[in-house]
Amino acid sequence: MADFSGLALNSMIQMHNQDLNSNTKALKTRRKSLDLPDGANLKVSSKLLKILKDNQDELNNNITENTNDYNQNQFTANFQLEEHSSKDINSLPEKLLLNIFSYLNHHEIIKCSLVCKFWRNLCQNPKLWRSLKLRPDFKDSIHVRNIDHFMYLLSHRFNTHLEYIELPIEFITSSFFHELANKCTNLKYLTLDFSAAMQLQDFNDLNAFPCNLKMMTICLSEVIFLEGFMRRIYSFLSSLEILHLIGTLETSNDPDETYETINIGKIKSYTPNLKVINLYGITFIDDNHIESIASGCIHLECMAFNFCSRYKGYSLKTLLDRCKKLKSLLLQNTAIESDAIKQVDWSQTILEELDLNSTDLDEQALQLMLNESPNLKYLSVAHCDGFTDQVFLYLIRNKKVTNLEALDISNTVNLSSEEVFDFLKNYGHQLKGFMYTGNVKITEQFWISSIKHMKNIKIVVMGTPLGWFKKIATRIHVDQIIESFAVNCPNLERLEIQWDPETIRFNDNSRKFIDHIRLKCSRLKSLVLSDGEYYEMVKSNFERAERHKIVRTTTSYHTSIVSLLKYYHQLLFN
Repeated sequence: MADFSGLALNSMIQMHNQDLNSNTKALKTRRKSLDLPDGANLKVSSKLLKILKDNQDELNNNITENTNDYNQNQFTANFQLEEHSSKDINSLPEKLLLNIFSYLNHHEIIKCSLVCKFWRNLCQNPKLWRSLKLRPDFKDSIHVRNIDHFMYLLSHRFNTHLEYIELPIEFITSSFFHELANKCTNLKYLTLDFSAAMQLQDFNDLNAFPCNLKMMTICLSEVIFLEGFMRRIYSFLSSLEILHLIGTLETSNDPDETYETINIGKIKSYTPNLKVINLYGITFIDDNHIESIASGCIHLECMAFNFCSRYKGYSLKTLLDRCKKLKSLLLQNTAIESDAIKQVDWSQTILEELDLNSTDLDEQALQLMLNESPNLKYLSVAHCDGFTDQVFLYLIRNKKVTNLEALDISNTVNLSSEEVFDFLKNYGHQLKGFMYTGNVKITEQFWISSIKHMKNIKIVVMGTPLGWFKKIATRIHVDQIIESFAVNCPNLERLEIQWDPETIRFNDNSRKFIDHIRLKCSRLKSLVLSDGEYYEMVKSNFERAERHKIVRTTTSYHTSIVSLLKYYHQLLFN
């Protein structure tokens, strides 16, 4: 250390002499102005050398202390750098890692389990396997090849953490239900898919079944009768609150030849606590079945008959008289008749949501039904020819739309755009969802004038598809519509513009308006456009801003306001 201090002192003296030599010329040029005598710089230099030699010991001590401090700081910095570089994702707490893994689907979790032993143990945590989708035909489902090994996992890995499971026909066996009932005591959601079944197992030895279910979905078969199976499980269904019965309307080859493959009348006797019933696409459902349900399920809050083509509505009076808590009634694509509607005392109901999409009700029935009903929050009358200007004006005049938050009036050919604009001008501020498509006379001027009144809107569907078929003569300037949404609708989440590429008009300046809606409408989750040049422009704009999967095409996606239903999440299936 002493040698190092001596070298440091000598280097400092040499550096000082170099500075003196470099500054000699400057001193000579300034000597006249400063009146310095000759040799003044030598005197200063010799004086400095004397001071350095007299204080050499103190200087050596300071250099030693500074060297120690430097070494200590360098060691600390190296340690921190090494500690920082050694940190990776595995150093995070296990609870945090599990939370990260929970965002992955099961296919990705299985791939992660092959990374290392630590990740394998994480991926086997039961908290990541609270839901199981075992139908290979559906997205993100797992295809199980060894059922015996899966039953072992059911008791050792999933056990009490399992809450949701979807079963194909191969798993619908007595032995599997025994394991499910004994090991998975917290199971709440069960889906049984019989749609692909050609024959059933023998269920005579079925003595155990999950008894704490909250929701059950049964996908019916065209030809398999389920009464033998249902008879064994009726006594376990008393806790059910949500029941989905999914029919075969979409897959049936001959809708006229239908069989009653499940006994609706017996189900209602064993499920007194049902709050939501969804009968979707069941071709054998008629008014007798609904009367049977109404007699046993008095706690119903939501009833959906969508695509039950034989239901005519004559049991509605019994249903609404007995089910006093009914708030949501969905009748899309049913054969409901106007005479059945006129028999009901709608003023005694507490309905908040009503879906009459694609029904053949006449003007008098709709006027009676909508004006006697209490204030609705959700109304869908798309493809209803009976929804006319007179019906709409009567609703507005009697203040039946003061609570309306979602409205679908698409393809209402007897409703004029002037009445719609007056409604939006007065009540547009309270709307969260609005669908108005199919009117070939609507141009961008209507929407530019209307959008500024819809400050709280979240979902909008506009435009007219197949413009070449409907012979739309005018071109739609889409830029001003996009700009109006950007300026007036900060809460916009979903927007669908159905006009064809041949109908939409835009130019190179359209990129500026696309930037505006992307920046101003930060909550935008879906922007659906017709596939074409404008779609490609909007998509590339969002992708450059790293907002992928926002812009979509009308060929693959369809926007609806059904997500604003109060019981939307309970009505979801498949």
